[in-house]
Amino acid sequence: MIKFLKKLFKNKPSDDDKKEDQNFQDLTDSDIIEAVTVMLLRAANIDGNKDEKEIILIKKLLNEQFNLNAQEIDSIISTSSKKEEESADLYQWSKIVNENYSKEKKNIVFGMMCEIVNADGIIDPFESNFIRRLSGLLYISDKEAGIIKKKILESKET
Repeated sequence: MIKFLKKLFKNKPSDDDKKEDQNFQDLTDSDIIEAVTVMLLRAANIDGNKDEKEIILIKKLLNEQFNLNAQEIDSIISTSSKKEEESADLYQWSKIVNENYSKEKKNIVFGMMCEIVNADGIIDPFESNFIRRLSGLLYISDKEAGIIKKKILESKET
């Protein structure tokens, strides 16, 4: 049994594992921005109603965080919208963020998501659940998530 366990843990990564690792190493800044944009679009659509106010806010956030011009923003939203519609979950997108962003940058991304779900001033149960799941996917503690969410909500009140 011990020999089996040693052999199991000594095994070299498979070709599929190597390809996946290589894919994440080959990511460009635009791939990472696209992952964030897909997540923003999912946040906007989680309540079943992706309205113009949320899209305008997404454009504003992309401009502020990534210094993109209007044409770049429209392009990334267009490609990201298709990917958001095709993807079943957030794991693949949060994995890209986790692999490429520091804790501080992940907190910023999480804050952006909080802004989107609160764009209409109401956080419904689907949006609340989305934020909880997202904080877990980004390895943000409940305490940190609460602090970030509170800052976002307070900034909207002023």
